[in-house]
Amino acid sequence: MNKKIMKTAGLVPVIASLFAAPAVMAQDHDLSVTFRTHYGQVDRHFGPEDSEEMSQAIRLDYRSPYFNDVIGFDGSLYAVLKLHAAKNTARIPLLDEDGDGFSKLGQANVKLKLGEDWHLRAGRMRIVSPLMTDTDGRSEPSTRRAVRLDGSIAGAKVYGIYSDEVSTTGENTFKEYTQDGDGVMILGGSYNFENGLGLMLSHGQLEDAKRQTFFNASYGMPLGDGKLLFDAYHYMAKEIGDGSNLADNPGPDGELDTYLSNLAVSYKQGDLKYTLSWQTVGDDLYEPSWDGFNNDRSVLWSWNSVQILDFYNPNQDSWQARVDYNSSAVPGLSMMGRYTEGDYTQGGVNYEDSEFDFETKYVLQTGPLKDLSFQLRYADVEIGGAGDLEDIRLIAEYTKAFF
Repeated sequence: MNKKIMKTAGLVPVIASLFAAPAVMAQDHDLSVTFRTHYGQVDRHFGPEDSEEMSQAIRLDYRSPYFNDVIGFDGSLYAVLKLHAAKNTARIPLLDEDGDGFSKLGQANVKLKLGEDWHLRAGRMRIVSPLMTDTDGRSEPSTRRAVRLDGSIAGAKVYGIYSDEVSTTGENTFKEYTQDGDGVMILGGSYNFENGLGLMLSHGQLEDAKRQTFFNASYGMPLGDGKLLFDAYHYMAKEIGDGSNLADNPGPDGELDTYLSNLAVSYKQGDLKYTLSWQTVGDDLYEPSWDGFNNDRSVLWSWNSVQILDFYNPNQDSWQARVDYNSSAVPGLSMMGRYTEGDYTQGGVNYEDSEFDFETKYVLQTGPLKDLSFQLRYADVEIGGAGDLEDIRLIAEYTKAFF
């Protein structure tokens, strides 16, 4: 029998014992199961064939308390079942690279409580931070093998991350960022002032590849019956060492040295929020991934990073208009529409990219299936120099907490 299957099967009696545990134990533990049905279709009017997949994902999440107020354990099991696969099944990705289902122990980490304000985790985990993000928009989230320290200093939240392996969505294995097994080191923090100003700063690097720095400043203030928000993001990336681990395209000069800046202003009044955003990129392509998107699928934390495109080509300027609607008349109903457009010049040729996105989601508010959600995500994309495509995603999700 496959060793990975044996390891997964070995967890069954452990999970069963949790169900049979006395009530006093259940009060201190969290165990939930999430069912996600996901249909994805990509119609490309260029190059690769169209893609169509449908999956049923089952996710079991467990969180222990801190035993003796010192040590605990968290874990997540992911199982993805194939419901449908047609046309070009590669890399939507809802299923694996062969268009089949799979399972994996996505998270398994030991956590230590170091005083009141500091926590240390080590093992497999999902990381969400500006320079390393495990997204959860497919069948199952990506996760990492990492060590993470979180704490607080004088009101500021700070963290440190070291990761040497990542398992992207649609794969059941963890892979290294480089051939030599080099890891990514990240330090960061955030602080919120009483006047509404919020700051975030993060810096990370991968040996003989690149270093990235992230900065965000946001400021909200009341205006009339609503709230006005100013939001600014700035990324910088520069090649370091001998560049032997660099997976980015360094551009014509052969050396990576670039930036990405994004400015946005939004106004929320009642059920509606209106946003305008502008973004500009330096001389080289800005890729947030540490390994050229081979396994690390980290995304930009900027308004113009949308469903399909990121508008991060060299010297690309882009703008966006967006409207969000959260219905007070129909609780649980939300909608979003946005249009993003940008252009850049490469090799003396001008290219124009554009993307229109529409999303709607409804969450049941009452009844035995309360919190069951239904979501539609649609994108109409024009990629300069390539062609256009349509991306449709239908998602139903329900989480049941046992204790």
